Amino acid sequence: MQILTALPSVRSPIVQRKGELRPSKLLSEPLRRLHATLQLDSARAREGTGPPRSILVVSADAGDGKSTVVAGLALIQREAGLRVAVVEADFRRPVMAKLLGVNSPHGLADVLAGTRRLDGALQQVERGSPVLAAAAAEAGAGAGGVATMVESAEVGSLSVLVGGTSVSNPPALLARPAMPELLRSLSDEFDQVLIDAPPPLQVSDVLPLLGMVDGIVVVARAGHTREASAQRLMQLLARTASAPLLGIVANAVSRPDMERYGFSSGYGQRSWPRTLIGR
Repeated sequence: MQILTALPSVRSPIVQRKGELRPSKLLSEPLRRLHATLQLDSARAREGTGPPRSILVVSADAGDGKSTVVAGLALIQREAGLRVAVVEADFRRPVMAKLLGVNSPHGLADVLAGTRRLDGALQQVERGSPVLAAAAAEAGAGAGGVATMVESAEVGSLSVLVGGTSVSNPPALLARPAMPELLRSLSDEFDQVLIDAPPPLQVSDVLPLLGMVDGIVVVARAGHTREASAQRLMQLLARTASAPLLGIVANAVSRPDMERYGFSSGYGQRSWPRTLIGR
């Protein structure tokens, strides 16, 4: 399958920078490449009907980094001016609240069960840091000036629907008629809907979602994803009535392997000579 992008190995994929959550600097350009590739290649594959609105992100094994890829891609798409919604369909190992800095007891499980409205469960990832804003205001006042946090009009929005409360039967919950209705509603309201789901080879939770989305992206982690698991996942997607597989994200790739795959992030970076000639 097509490799959409290769992400280098980093210690902290999502960081606080300039007062807001952003992907690590080493991940920013590869994630922008992923966003652009999904927009361009998907539009061509769909014969000019436009890129897919809803994308399901899965992996062959646990720990491949699909959740951090979803969070990082969502932040990059917001930076590009899109209205993005992240749906956490992983009830067993929910991490999206921690990754994107949201906190609510309500989520997808409550919406599908009918105990909570969608607009009451969606949480917006705020831009800017209140702590840094207060510090900037104090510094500006002390200097006799006015400190203002300026938000670019080109920056979009990011909303999150976390997994929510514990679920006794996740596959049955995700197979309810309310789930495709929810995805259609989100696709009408947002430019991009990213669904984070558990590995389909380990649990069957994700199987009802395969035919509800516009496209599927597989995340594979270098040195971690087992070849047998990757092959079985491809076989599962091939024999299941599912959305088209858009491609693979190679995660945690070393620099030599990045170049072997044909990807590099060093373009435009200033390089200095190791020694200075003269005085």
